[in-house]
Amino acid sequence: MKIDLNKLNVYNVINVDDDVIMDKEFYQNTDVRDIKNLHIQGRIFINISDEIETDLEVSGVFILPCAVTLEDVEYQFTTKIEEICGKFNDFYDKFKNNLDICPIIWENIVSEVPMRVVKEGINMDNLNGDGWELVSSD
Repeated sequence: MKIDLNKLNVYNVINVDDDVIMDKEFYQNTDVRDIKNLHIQGRIFINISDEIETDLEVSGVFILPCAVTLEDVEYQFTTKIEEICGKFNDFYDKFKNNLDICPIIWENIVSEVPMRVVKEGINMDNLNGDGWELVSSD
């Protein structure tokens, strides 16, 4: 998601209310299989210190592997991003007048990924498979 810095420079604030598709390169080496319904709402503005600041709420659904069956599990998340990105002049360039906020979003939502998820309805007392069974969970 790219923010037009010329527009931000003129109005000092950009309101955001968009659905975003996160590039798979952000999560290709993680347990996250996919990110669906990623929605960003809030504002990006230039604060009194001439810094680009975000006040965003990000929600979506991670598709993660079940810790028992490795089947896809949907995990809903919502997080708030209140961050100072840096001085406006460090980002502003007359020839390249946009700011990609996807890396900022990823840095903040990656902390919402749980260490493990288990698909609903899995009976943890009677686990077995082809040639194996769980005798004790201790």
